Amino acid sequence: MKFVNLYTETEYSLLSSPNKIDELVNKAYEYHYNALAITDYNNMYGAIKFYSACKEKGIKPIFGLHFDVSDINILVYAKSMQGYKELLKLATISKMGKDIKIDELKGKVCDCIVIIPGDENKVVKMLLAGEKEEASELLIKYQSIFKDLYLGIDLQTLTMKENILNIINFANARNVPCVALQKVSYLEKDSFEAYQYLKCIGMSLNDYPYSEKEMHSWLLTRLEAEGLFSKYKELIDNSYLISDKCNVEITFDTYRMPKYVGEVSDNNQYLKDLSMVGLKKRLNGKKVNANLYVERLLYELDVIVKMGFSDYFLIVYDYIKYAKMNGILVGPGRGSAPGSLVSYSLGITDIDPIKNDLLFERFLNPERTSMPDIDTDFPDNRRDEVIRYMGKRHGKERVAHISTFGTFGVRLAIRDVARVMKLDEVYLNEILKCVENRFDDIKTVYENKPIFKRMVDEDLKIKTLYNVVRKIEGLPRHISVHAAGIIMADTELNEYTALQPGINGLYQTQFEASDLEKIGLVKFDFLGLRNLTIIDSVIRKIKKTEEFNLNRINYNDIDTYKMIASGDTDGIFQLESSGMRNTLMKLKTSSFIDIVNALALYRPGPMEMIPSFIKRKFKEEKVEYIHPDLEEILKPTYGAIVFQEQILLIAQKFAGYSLGQADILRRAVSKKKADMLQKERERFVLGAKKIGHDEKTSNLIYDYIVKFANYGFNKSHSVAYSIVAYQMAYLKNHYYKHFMAELMSNTIGNIRLIKTYISNCQKRKIKVFLPSINKSSDKFESFDEGIYYSLLGIQNLGSVSLDSFLAEREKNGLYHSYDEFVRRTKNIFNKRIVESMIYSGALDEFNIPRKQMVLEYDNSLELSNYGDILKGQLSERTFGDEEYSFEEISKLEREVLGFNFKYDIFSRYSHLKDKYKTVDLAELKNGAIVNALFSIDGYRLIKTKNEKEMAFITIADETDRIDAVLFPETFAKYKGIIKNGGIYLGKGKVEIRNEKLQMIFENIAIVK
Repeated sequence: MKFVNLYTETEYSLLSSPNKIDELVNKAYEYHYNALAITDYNNMYGAIKFYSACKEKGIKPIFGLHFDVSDINILVYAKSMQGYKELLKLATISKMGKDIKIDELKGKVCDCIVIIPGDENKVVKMLLAGEKEEASELLIKYQSIFKDLYLGIDLQTLTMKENILNIINFANARNVPCVALQKVSYLEKDSFEAYQYLKCIGMSLNDYPYSEKEMHSWLLTRLEAEGLFSKYKELIDNSYLISDKCNVEITFDTYRMPKYVGEVSDNNQYLKDLSMVGLKKRLNGKKVNANLYVERLLYELDVIVKMGFSDYFLIVYDYIKYAKMNGILVGPGRGSAPGSLVSYSLGITDIDPIKNDLLFERFLNPERTSMPDIDTDFPDNRRDEVIRYMGKRHGKERVAHISTFGTFGVRLAIRDVARVMKLDEVYLNEILKCVENRFDDIKTVYENKPIFKRMVDEDLKIKTLYNVVRKIEGLPRHISVHAAGIIMADTELNEYTALQPGINGLYQTQFEASDLEKIGLVKFDFLGLRNLTIIDSVIRKIKKTEEFNLNRINYNDIDTYKMIASGDTDGIFQLESSGMRNTLMKLKTSSFIDIVNALALYRPGPMEMIPSFIKRKFKEEKVEYIHPDLEEILKPTYGAIVFQEQILLIAQKFAGYSLGQADILRRAVSKKKADMLQKERERFVLGAKKIGHDEKTSNLIYDYIVKFANYGFNKSHSVAYSIVAYQMAYLKNHYYKHFMAELMSNTIGNIRLIKTYISNCQKRKIKVFLPSINKSSDKFESFDEGIYYSLLGIQNLGSVSLDSFLAEREKNGLYHSYDEFVRRTKNIFNKRIVESMIYSGALDEFNIPRKQMVLEYDNSLELSNYGDILKGQLSERTFGDEEYSFEEISKLEREVLGFNFKYDIFSRYSHLKDKYKTVDLAELKNGAIVNALFSIDGYRLIKTKNEKEMAFITIADETDRIDAVLFPETFAKYKGIIKNGGIYLGKGKVEIRNEKLQMIFENIAIVK
């Protein structure tokens, strides 16, 4: 007897099984299974991973699907590649939200085996209920739909055990064979608890009502299963027979290249023609060696055509052309694609690879077959337009989004399990405090956090949580859409992957990106880059008053480089970190290549080269070359290997490598595997000796390459991102007001950055005004007089009501009085929102005290009910002149804006800040002991287990708002001075609690 388990759920039966595929297959291998089936519920998410894992262990993989139809659940298995495609289509149907009747499956499972599980079988239920004739009729109906039909028999419930012979005889009498089934929902008997919790999480329950069968749904050893069914040999034999019928082989060694469809007969020739025309346009008016460009272009085209990638380039060319023709800004390039002259000629990239010394072989290697990888940046608010075009251009059957899976991280797993357990929040918070690194697993936390270890060892409930979390962390929790990837195939995608509803009018695949690429499907990456959104918005504002072309800006602008060299790089892509600023300042950045070098060097590892690099630039350190042949290659980087392209050139010049061979060398030595390093050394030295170099020098140069292989950066990528950085710097320097308005619009909600940007504006003598109901919008708006704060930055004012308000203002004009404002917006804003707008200063232009507007709101609302009768009189109504105190108005402003824009109460205490060297709340660092000047925005008193009082308080200053704690001993000293709105000076330690900074105060003193 050879039992084959045909009913196995994996982790991809989301929130229904803790069976990680690798662990499942390893256990099956340990149990000496020769074959194993995957039968996840209504999906094929894990199919390719399961197939690969089984093949690696020498286990025959069987593709199955637990398919849910309206009147029955069935298990469907692919007998052949055609059957596998039928499974893909079934899994697609299951996700489309349609109620499928079993009759509709006729003709859809022609090359599949169908098993009807016993406990979910209407036939069995009817039979056991004494309805033998009805059961017989139903079975005949199933036989008419499924040509290769089996009845599944399990022994996981008492009912099946007691009636097994009756069921077998009934089925055999009607020529329907029975087969042994042992449903596997979890791996081992002691995993049942984790299974229960997982089901509770998925169903939002605290107590999952599991069945008798579920209590026995772990993976049996083959011998255990054969022993269980020993009296029913034919059931075991049929499991093997089904396994023998199922023979699907997936190939991973080919590309399913999509075809570019256009009004052309020869795509290879069309690519060549487009490239030649594009190159001519690129070189028009430039003083360059045209022959050099044409020679390089023809070489690249020859490689592309021979490798079969013409269609790929044409497809990318097509959607980038669409973007540009529709006013969608396209990034200059990224990754290694800027090394291609074909890409430059087609307008796919905007970087001249010859001018910038970029290598095609770093992008596409003729000596190593791999797909070209062209990632494209678009403004993040217009990226979806290009994706929708792809679907419309090529058909939604061939273009789809890619699925990705959110997994249980350790903190999320702890929270979910704690919710099911109804664990006290105090315990939960203490546990979470032990998980400082969200990338740790629970076992690491247990081994490295004595407090947590003690909790687990001493508390049975915490131990249960620990054990369950260990089993579920890392499991897929939900499915979502890949951030950038779009997949495309040479035919309908459903031939290769199951699909399900997606976004942008497209489907999304059930396979992840790695699985799709493994089976040869082609991925295109459409990345949304916020920095391009800023650039695009700034340009649109500029064009309202003058002509502007981003492609014609001066890349040798002295003032722009002075700004960068001064460290004024707030908001500049890739250049705004403090370390990068420092590097740019020390480099005295004065040219584009300085930015390129800085981006390549400012990374872990190469950073240690920066001091020497700077000294060499300014001739404070001698530049020495390990060999004269390297001088020409390394002179631009002062004798150091900074770019990967330099490694390729060294191997080419010193050891006679082709550039394609040199890129293989670079990839190999970067992996630092001893056997590979030795093999490449021998090859390199042999090549160098053929040219005439001695062995000692050759080894020295090879060691030099190995040393810098991990340091080298892709110059193509560095140049591309340096262009985006420079473009932003240029716009900031020459159109500062527009740039800063857009920058702040894109950081709404980040109070620390907003305050920094406002401060920068003030240094440049650019005024930033309070929000205004007549001039502000959902963004920061720039006018001749300055920048107006965004209305969306006001607490309680959401985008929906704001959109309605802006539409009303657009239709009916500006607001001339407070009463008019209330009358026109009474159906848009409630009282709470209006008060928030008042506190923010948005209504200050009516020249009415903020307190009076709040007090008079109800009267204004009442007057508005009279409509036009009093329209002429409303603007003449008088208001009182009583205003809030400075402290009150300051507190209210801070509550609705997040900081004090106009009424900064802390400005009165600058002498205390200087005297006690206080630290702004926004600048607090974990573990530091600091003095702080703050106000109390709220507090909550609790009692400890020992009945001692302590306080959780919310503190704020002009930079931030955070939580703080006064433990019992400290609280006892200062409880008499704690009050909302008070100003205090305090000393305490900064800690992280629930992933947020908080202060533990040692002492506090009231200031006001």
